[in-house]
Amino acid sequence: MALQSSGQISLNDIKTELGAAATDVSLRALSNTAGFAIPDAISEFYGYSAASPKYYWDLSNDIKWDSATTKPIPTSSSNLTISLWIRPQWTATDLNLIVFDLTPSGTTSTANRLFLQYDYGLNRLIARYRSGSANFDRQWALHSNNSATGTGTSSTNYWTSSNRGNVNSDGFINLILTYNGSQSTAASAFKLYWNGSELTSTAASSNGSRSNMTLDELTFCGNDHNTGGSRIADYMFMHMWGFVFSTNAISDIYNSGTPISASDASLSDNLLFGDTSTSLPANNDPDDSGNYDFLTANSQTLVQL
Repeated sequence: MALQSSGQISLNDIKTELGAAATDVSLRALSNTAGFAIPDAISEFYGYSAASPKYYWDLSNDIKWDSATTKPIPTSSSNLTISLWIRPQWTATDLNLIVFDLTPSGTTSTANRLFLQYDYGLNRLIARYRSGSANFDRQWALHSNNSATGTGTSSTNYWTSSNRGNVNSDGFINLILTYNGSQSTAASAFKLYWNGSELTSTAASSNGSRSNMTLDELTFCGNDHNTGGSRIADYMFMHMWGFVFSTNAISDIYNSGTPISASDASLSDNLLFGDTSTSLPANNDPDDSGNYDFLTANSQTLVQL
Protein backbone atom coordinates (compact mmCIF):
# COMPACT_ATOMS: atom_id res chain seq x y z
CA MET A 1 0.00 0.00 0.00
CA ALA A 2 1.35 3.43 -0.94
CA LEU A 3 2.19 6.01 1.70
CA GLN A 4 -0.24 8.88 2.23
CA SER A 5 0.07 11.97 0.04
CA SER A 6 -0.09 14.52 2.85
CA GLY A 7 0.19 14.84 6.62
CA GLN A 8 2.64 13.21 9.01
CA ILE A 9 4.83 10.30 7.90
CA SER A 10 7.30 8.66 10.27
CA LEU A 11 10.57 6.91 9.42
CA ASN A 12 8.98 3.68 10.63
CA ASP A 13 6.10 4.21 8.15
CA ILE A 14 8.67 4.51 5.38
CA LYS A 15 10.57 1.44 6.60
CA THR A 16 7.32 -0.56 6.62
CA GLU A 17 6.58 0.42 3.01
CA LEU A 18 10.12 -0.46 1.90
CA GLY A 19 9.92 -3.78 3.75
CA ALA A 20 12.96 -6.07 3.81
CA ALA A 21 14.89 -3.66 1.61
CA ALA A 22 15.18 -1.20 4.52
CA THR A 23 17.78 -2.20 7.14
CA ASP A 24 18.92 1.24 8.34
CA VAL A 25 16.18 3.51 9.75
CA SER A 26 17.78 6.84 8.88
CA LEU A 27 16.37 9.32 6.39
CA ARG A 28 19.46 9.15 4.15
CA ALA A 29 19.49 5.35 4.14
CA LEU A 30 15.76 5.12 3.44
CA SER A 31 16.00 7.75 0.67
CA ASN A 32 18.91 5.84 -0.85
CA THR A 33 16.92 2.58 -0.78
CA ALA A 34 14.02 4.32 -2.50
CA GLY A 35 16.36 5.79 -5.11
CA PHE A 36 15.98 9.45 -4.10
CA ALA A 37 18.90 11.84 -4.49
CA ILE A 38 20.25 14.20 -1.83
CA PRO A 39 18.92 16.46 -0.28
CA ASP A 40 16.72 14.27 1.91
CA ALA A 41 13.22 15.21 3.04
CA ILE A 42 10.30 13.28 4.48
CA SER A 43 8.10 14.94 1.84
CA GLU A 44 9.94 12.94 -0.84
CA PHE A 45 7.92 9.93 0.32
CA TYR A 46 4.44 11.44 -0.10
CA GLY A 47 2.48 8.93 -2.20
CA TYR A 48 5.49 6.62 -2.46
CA SER A 49 4.90 2.93 -3.09
CA ALA A 50 7.55 0.23 -3.03
CA ALA A 51 5.40 -2.01 -5.22
CA SER A 52 6.43 -2.55 -8.82
CA PRO A 53 4.66 -0.12 -11.17
CA LYS A 54 1.74 -1.49 -13.18
CA TYR A 55 0.90 -0.67 -16.78
CA TYR A 56 -2.34 -0.84 -18.75
CA TRP A 57 -3.27 -0.80 -22.41
CA ASP A 58 -5.05 2.45 -23.36
CA LEU A 59 -7.22 1.08 -26.16
CA SER A 60 -9.55 2.63 -28.69
CA ASN A 61 -9.06 -0.26 -31.08
CA ASP A 62 -8.02 -3.89 -30.81
CA ILE A 63 -4.70 -5.56 -30.05
CA LYS A 64 -3.92 -9.01 -31.37
CA TRP A 65 -1.67 -11.94 -30.53
CA ASP A 66 -1.42 -14.88 -32.94
CA SER A 67 0.48 -18.00 -34.04
CA ALA A 68 -0.29 -19.98 -30.90
CA THR A 69 1.88 -23.09 -30.71
CA THR A 70 -0.45 -24.81 -28.25
CA LYS A 71 -3.98 -24.08 -29.48
CA PRO A 72 -6.62 -23.21 -26.88
CA ILE A 73 -9.65 -25.53 -26.85
CA PRO A 74 -8.28 -27.99 -29.43
CA THR A 75 -11.55 -29.92 -29.10
CA SER A 76 -15.06 -28.85 -28.13
CA SER A 77 -14.71 -30.87 -24.91
CA SER A 78 -11.51 -29.07 -23.82
CA ASN A 79 -11.37 -26.60 -20.92
CA LEU A 80 -10.38 -22.95 -20.67
CA THR A 81 -10.08 -20.06 -18.24
CA ILE A 82 -9.49 -16.43 -19.23
CA SER A 83 -8.83 -13.63 -16.74
CA LEU A 84 -8.39 -9.93 -17.53
CA TRP A 85 -8.75 -6.52 -15.95
CA ILE A 86 -10.84 -3.94 -17.81
CA ARG A 87 -11.75 -0.31 -17.14
CA PRO A 88 -14.62 0.95 -19.35
CA GLN A 89 -13.94 4.30 -21.01
CA TRP A 90 -16.77 4.13 -23.54
CA THR A 91 -19.68 6.52 -23.42
CA ALA A 92 -23.38 5.73 -23.09
CA THR A 93 -23.93 4.88 -26.75
CA ASP A 94 -25.29 1.70 -28.30
CA LEU A 95 -22.38 -0.68 -28.88
CA ASN A 96 -21.39 -4.30 -28.72
CA LEU A 97 -17.91 -4.57 -27.28
CA ILE A 98 -15.96 -7.75 -28.00
CA VAL A 99 -14.10 -8.06 -24.68
CA PHE A 100 -11.92 -10.82 -26.14
CA ASP A 101 -12.13 -12.98 -29.25
CA LEU A 102 -10.48 -16.33 -30.00
CA THR A 103 -10.50 -16.96 -33.75
CA PRO A 104 -8.69 -18.84 -36.51
CA SER A 105 -5.89 -16.81 -38.10
CA GLY A 106 -6.27 -15.36 -41.59
CA THR A 107 -10.04 -15.30 -41.88
CA THR A 108 -12.77 -12.68 -41.62
CA SER A 109 -15.50 -15.30 -41.19
CA THR A 110 -17.50 -15.21 -37.96
CA ALA A 111 -18.54 -18.87 -38.22
CA ASN A 112 -15.91 -20.21 -35.79
CA ARG A 113 -15.03 -18.24 -32.64
CA LEU A 114 -15.08 -18.26 -28.88
CA PHE A 115 -15.65 -14.82 -27.43
CA LEU A 116 -16.96 -12.70 -24.57
CA GLN A 117 -19.11 -9.77 -25.63
CA TYR A 118 -20.84 -6.90 -23.88
CA ASP A 119 -24.18 -6.30 -25.62
CA TYR A 120 -25.11 -2.72 -24.76
CA GLY A 121 -28.75 -2.87 -25.91
CA LEU A 122 -29.47 -5.91 -23.75
CA ASN A 123 -27.03 -4.86 -21.00
CA ARG A 124 -25.62 -8.39 -21.06
CA LEU A 125 -22.30 -10.16 -21.10
CA ILE A 126 -22.42 -13.04 -23.58
CA ALA A 127 -19.98 -15.96 -23.70
CA ARG A 128 -20.31 -17.89 -26.95
CA TYR A 129 -18.73 -20.99 -28.48
CA ARG A 130 -19.64 -20.54 -32.14
CA SER A 131 -18.67 -23.33 -34.49
CA GLY A 132 -20.00 -24.04 -37.96
CA SER A 133 -22.23 -20.96 -37.44
CA ALA A 134 -24.06 -22.73 -34.56
CA ASN A 135 -24.24 -20.93 -31.22
CA PHE A 136 -23.54 -22.49 -27.84
CA ASP A 137 -23.73 -19.61 -25.37
CA ARG A 138 -24.70 -18.28 -21.96
CA GLN A 139 -25.84 -14.72 -21.32
CA TRP A 140 -25.82 -12.73 -18.09
CA ALA A 141 -27.80 -9.49 -17.65
CA LEU A 142 -25.70 -7.14 -15.53
CA HIS A 143 -28.81 -5.74 -13.82
CA SER A 144 -29.91 -9.25 -12.80
CA ASN A 145 -26.51 -9.85 -11.18
CA ASN A 146 -26.21 -6.48 -9.43
CA SER A 147 -24.97 -8.01 -6.18
CA ALA A 148 -21.77 -8.90 -8.06
CA THR A 149 -21.58 -6.18 -10.73
CA GLY A 150 -22.82 -3.17 -8.76
CA THR A 151 -23.98 -1.54 -12.00
CA GLY A 152 -27.63 -1.19 -10.94
CA THR A 153 -30.87 -3.17 -11.05
CA SER A 154 -32.48 -1.57 -14.12
CA SER A 155 -32.00 -2.85 -17.67
CA THR A 156 -31.05 0.74 -18.59
CA ASN A 157 -28.22 0.85 -16.03
CA TYR A 158 -25.75 0.30 -18.86
CA TRP A 159 -22.09 -0.53 -18.25
CA THR A 160 -20.14 2.60 -19.27
CA SER A 161 -17.32 4.87 -18.12
CA SER A 162 -19.80 6.68 -15.87
CA ASN A 163 -21.26 3.44 -14.47
CA ARG A 164 -18.43 0.98 -14.05
CA GLY A 165 -20.00 -0.84 -11.13
CA ASN A 166 -17.87 -2.60 -8.53
CA VAL A 167 -14.23 -1.79 -9.24
CA ASN A 168 -10.84 -1.81 -7.54
CA SER A 169 -9.11 1.35 -6.33
CA ASP A 170 -7.98 2.17 -9.90
CA GLY A 171 -11.41 1.68 -11.46
CA PHE A 172 -10.68 -1.75 -13.00
CA ILE A 173 -12.88 -4.86 -12.97
CA ASN A 174 -11.46 -8.38 -12.97
CA LEU A 175 -13.46 -10.59 -15.34
CA ILE A 176 -12.82 -14.35 -15.27
CA LEU A 177 -14.57 -16.65 -17.74
CA THR A 178 -14.33 -20.42 -17.47
CA TYR A 179 -15.41 -22.97 -20.06
CA ASN A 180 -15.89 -26.62 -19.12
CA GLY A 181 -16.19 -28.48 -22.41
CA SER A 182 -17.43 -31.68 -20.78
CA GLN A 183 -20.76 -30.04 -19.90
CA SER A 184 -23.65 -30.63 -22.31
CA THR A 185 -25.44 -27.32 -21.72
CA ALA A 186 -24.04 -23.81 -22.04
CA ALA A 187 -25.50 -22.78 -18.68
CA SER A 188 -23.29 -25.43 -17.06
CA ALA A 189 -20.29 -25.07 -19.36
CA PHE A 190 -19.74 -21.32 -18.91
CA LYS A 191 -19.15 -19.49 -15.64
CA LEU A 192 -18.36 -15.79 -15.32
CA TYR A 193 -16.86 -13.99 -12.33
CA TRP A 194 -16.82 -10.24 -11.62
CA ASN A 195 -14.11 -9.37 -9.08
CA GLY A 196 -14.12 -12.95 -7.85
CA SER A 197 -17.93 -13.16 -7.45
CA GLU A 198 -19.84 -15.48 -9.76
CA LEU A 199 -22.67 -14.13 -11.89
CA THR A 200 -25.33 -16.75 -11.20
CA SER A 201 -28.47 -15.40 -12.90
CA THR A 202 -28.74 -16.51 -16.54
CA ALA A 203 -30.72 -14.28 -18.91
CA ALA A 204 -30.63 -16.70 -21.86
CA SER A 205 -28.67 -19.62 -23.24
CA SER A 206 -28.33 -21.58 -26.47
CA ASN A 207 -27.25 -25.18 -26.81
CA GLY A 208 -26.34 -25.41 -30.48
CA SER A 209 -24.04 -28.16 -31.71
CA ARG A 210 -20.30 -27.84 -31.15
CA SER A 211 -17.52 -28.90 -33.48
CA ASN A 212 -13.74 -28.66 -33.12
CA MET A 213 -12.03 -25.41 -34.11
CA THR A 214 -8.46 -24.20 -34.62
CA LEU A 215 -8.30 -20.99 -32.56
CA ASP A 216 -4.82 -19.51 -32.79
CA GLU A 217 -5.48 -15.75 -32.76
CA LEU A 218 -6.44 -13.82 -29.61
CA THR A 219 -7.89 -10.31 -29.83
CA PHE A 220 -8.73 -7.89 -27.02
CA CYS A 221 -11.10 -4.93 -27.36
CA GLY A 222 -12.00 -6.25 -30.80
CA ASN A 223 -14.53 -4.34 -32.87
CA ASP A 224 -14.53 -6.28 -36.13
CA HIS A 225 -18.18 -7.33 -35.85
CA ASN A 226 -19.98 -4.07 -35.01
CA THR A 227 -19.13 -0.55 -36.10
CA GLY A 228 -21.38 1.67 -33.94
CA GLY A 229 -20.35 3.47 -30.77
CA SER A 230 -17.20 4.08 -28.82
CA ARG A 231 -15.03 1.15 -27.71
CA ILE A 232 -12.49 2.97 -25.62
CA ALA A 233 -11.32 0.78 -22.74
CA ASP A 234 -8.26 0.10 -20.59
CA TYR A 235 -6.94 -3.46 -20.27
CA MET A 236 -4.26 -5.03 -18.10
CA PHE A 237 -2.99 -8.39 -16.79
CA MET A 238 -4.67 -10.63 -19.37
CA HIS A 239 -4.12 -14.40 -18.95
CA MET A 240 -5.44 -17.67 -20.36
CA TRP A 241 -5.10 -21.25 -19.10
CA GLY A 242 -6.04 -24.65 -20.50
CA PHE A 243 -8.11 -25.74 -17.50
CA VAL A 244 -11.08 -24.63 -15.41
CA PHE A 245 -10.16 -22.59 -12.38
CA SER A 246 -11.05 -23.76 -8.90
CA THR A 247 -12.58 -21.32 -6.41
CA ASN A 248 -9.16 -20.92 -4.80
CA ALA A 249 -7.48 -20.09 -8.12
CA ILE A 250 -10.15 -17.47 -8.87
CA SER A 251 -9.44 -15.88 -5.49
CA ASP A 252 -5.68 -16.06 -6.07
CA ILE A 253 -5.74 -14.30 -9.45
CA TYR A 254 -8.27 -11.70 -8.25
CA ASN A 255 -5.90 -11.07 -5.32
CA SER A 256 -8.30 -8.85 -3.32
CA GLY A 257 -8.43 -6.33 -6.14
CA THR A 258 -4.71 -5.99 -6.88
CA PRO A 259 -3.78 -7.23 -10.39
CA ILE A 260 -1.18 -9.97 -10.23
CA SER A 261 0.72 -12.02 -12.79
CA ALA A 262 0.16 -15.74 -13.21
CA SER A 263 3.65 -16.47 -11.89
CA ASP A 264 3.15 -14.30 -8.79
CA ALA A 265 -0.15 -16.08 -8.17
CA SER A 266 1.61 -19.47 -8.56
CA LEU A 267 -0.64 -20.23 -11.55
CA SER A 268 1.94 -20.79 -14.28
CA ASP A 269 0.99 -24.42 -14.96
CA ASN A 270 -0.87 -24.89 -18.25
CA LEU A 271 -0.60 -21.16 -18.97
CA LEU A 272 -1.49 -20.57 -22.63
CA PHE A 273 -1.23 -16.78 -22.69
CA GLY A 274 -0.08 -13.92 -20.48
CA ASP A 275 0.18 -10.18 -21.09
CA THR A 276 1.64 -8.11 -18.27
CA SER A 277 3.39 -5.77 -20.69
CA THR A 278 5.30 -2.79 -19.31
CA SER A 279 6.37 -1.51 -22.73
CA LEU A 280 5.00 -1.80 -26.23
CA PRO A 281 5.91 -5.20 -27.69
CA ALA A 282 7.41 -5.38 -31.16
CA ASN A 283 5.76 -7.52 -33.82
CA ASN A 284 6.45 -11.22 -33.18
CA ASP A 285 7.56 -10.65 -29.56
CA PRO A 286 6.39 -13.58 -27.40
CA ASP A 287 3.77 -13.23 -24.70
CA ASP A 288 4.53 -14.11 -21.05
CA SER A 289 3.87 -17.80 -21.70
CA GLY A 290 5.90 -17.95 -24.92
CA ASN A 291 2.92 -19.52 -26.68
CA TYR A 292 1.73 -16.50 -28.70
CA ASP A 293 3.42 -13.82 -30.83
CA PHE A 294 2.44 -10.16 -30.75
CA LEU A 295 0.76 -9.19 -34.02
CA THR A 296 -0.19 -5.54 -33.88
CA ALA A 297 -0.97 -2.72 -31.48
CA ASN A 298 -3.00 -0.60 -33.93
CA SER A 299 -1.21 2.52 -32.63
CA GLN A 300 -2.34 1.85 -29.06
CA THR A 301 -0.20 2.65 -26.03
CA LEU A 302 0.79 1.35 -22.60
CA VAL A 303 0.38 3.73 -19.66
CA GLN A 304 1.76 3.43 -16.12
CA LEU A 305 -0.79 3.54 -13.32
